[in-house]
Amino acid sequence: MLFLLSTPDYTKFQLNTTKIKVHLRNGFAEIYDQHQDLIGKVENDLVEIESNFENKLEKFLYILQDGVFIVSNKGLENNNEKKETGVYVYARRVREINQNTSLDEIVKQYEEKKDQLQKEFYKIKNLEEENKKQDLAQNAKTLLLKDEVYFLRRAIAVIKGLKN
Repeated sequence: MLFLLSTPDYTKFQLNTTKIKVHLRNGFAEIYDQHQDLIGKVENDLVEIESNFENKLEKFLYILQDGVFIVSNKGLENNNEKKETGVYVYARRVREINQNTSLDEIVKQYEEKKDQLQKEFYKIKNLEEENKKQDLAQNAKTLLLKDEVYFLRRAIAVIKGLKN
């Protein structure tokens, strides 16, 4: 089974995927080869995949932001003229969680982004108080920072939940 995870700044392409677990709005799904076509919004921001590489089972866990999940049997053809099931996940952001993932590093990134966001809010407040026209780029930067802070906070919560 083919697995493709894509965001604007990250792409993960994986062959030999044996199972994918995901919570969609309409329920929990475990995807195996030759699964029926399916599309849905990832509800709990988590996708878990299992892969068989050189007879070794590997598991990967991804935290997503605004993930869309698609299963299609109209994917790549293999040597037996049988179409291989393709699983495609598109998201705004992604973070892979594994044994090397450092909670401290993510917390540090979160604190940095949170501080940057506070500075941007302060700039905007000062502009409003001085009756200056608010810069559109400033608003966009603030929105992006808010989005990143939310995603990092969600990643921290998921990692802490997995360790308990």
